[in-house]
Amino acid sequence: MVGRRIIAPSGPSLLHKALDGDLPTPPAKVVAARPDQNSILKHPTEKEFLAQIAPKSIADAPLPSFDPGIFNNELLKMKLYPTIDPKNPLVIRPPVGNIVEGTYIGTQLALTQAYSRIEQT
Repeated sequence: MVGRRIIAPSGPSLLHKALDGDLPTPPAKVVAARPDQNSILKHPTEKEFLAQIAPKSIADAPLPSFDPGIFNNELLKMKLYPTIDPKNPLVIRPPVGNIVEGTYIGTQLALTQAYSRIEQT
């Protein structure tokens, strides 16, 4: 920028300029309700934030999917997996376990997981 010179504005800046006396002033309660920098930038504590987003009960927590390894272990623990006879691999023993309690969402996810495994085979 050869030959150009930047000229700084003379007089008071816009931030420090006095207000026009002819303008109306806001009522005191409006001035008091005006947010300041601290109220705008204030964040809740970690505990308050987690209390806002955490469900009240474990039944209210969303469960988007099952971990496949945990799902396998639970099926084996509850004896809900068919087993193959080690002496005769053509004989498959049906599962002997039974699910006695659960939630609708959990059952729906378990069935979806089981059906997706069936489709993969």
